[in-house]
Amino acid sequence: MIDPIEAEAISEVDTPPFALECHGLSKKFKTIQALDQVSLTVPSASIFGFLGPNGAGKSTLIRIVAGLIKSDSGTFNIFGRSSLTGYRVRQNMSTLVDRADFYKNLSAFRNMKILGRLTGHEQDDQINRLLDLLGLYERRHDKVKTFSQGMKQRLGLAQALLPEPRLLVLDEPTTGLDPQGMHEIRDFILKIAAEENVTIFLSSHLLHEVELICSDIALIFNGKLAAQGAMSTIFQDMQDVVVELEVEDSEASLKFLEKSDLVTGVHPLANSIRIDIGYKNIPELIRTMSTKGINIFSVSQRNRLETFFLALMDKK
Repeated sequence: MIDPIEAEAISEVDTPPFALECHGLSKKFKTIQALDQVSLTVPSASIFGFLGPNGAGKSTLIRIVAGLIKSDSGTFNIFGRSSLTGYRVRQNMSTLVDRADFYKNLSAFRNMKILGRLTGHEQDDQINRLLDLLGLYERRHDKVKTFSQGMKQRLGLAQALLPEPRLLVLDEPTTGLDPQGMHEIRDFILKIAAEENVTIFLSSHLLHEVELICSDIALIFNGKLAAQGAMSTIFQDMQDVVVELEVEDSEASLKFLEKSDLVTGVHPLANSIRIDIGYKNIPELIRTMSTKGINIFSVSQRNRLETFFLALMDKK
């Protein structure tokens, strides 16, 4: 007979297909239904974007998963372990909720050391490795009060990675940052996912941010899940997307596009042509233009996620 502890260790060698599964989560605050039977699945090894306007229920779900509040009903699993098992469900998860905050008169290294002791992860080499990963190694002995907000947020990411989680949950990680700070955090999230073998669950209301870095998304409105899926497939049922074409012969291209049944709108620009087209029709259009001898230098979709998001909002 296998010892329960040994069995648990064996079960975690193989990563389950889903890092996080939510089943019918509901939460009500007085008269406000913050979550209404929300069920979603976060694939392992993904960067999962959880999208919705402010007040949609994103932070409520994160706080339930993090153990900060209790749901009225429903359960969730983290790497196959049920929330019904109690606090141990979170042993492979780390969270960064709201802005990262630290002892401002202590150094970055000292803050990491103190926070590491809370979970038994205070090894100097691990702290230094994570500070280096987040671009803070050269500033590790500087007081946190000298850091920009973006640097504090990166230090928060380093601290969240100390327990070596397999699931990292981030709630609006770029809120309050300037454009440079937002860009840095996005780059470091991609780096963490690639180098730390971590599934990242990212809550945001910034559509552009999510479209840049996420492999999978879910959208929530008024506490109800509206859609979820892989970024590579979720847009396939969209009626129209906006595409810009940079072509060699603008005149010939315009004549072709205005007659094409695949295109629903044509808008000449100074250095390109903008078209409205069904998502599934894009490959056929490009093939057809190529066979007609029309040279295309670039094809870029514009505001694809925004169009999808607004279309779903109109249905609510």
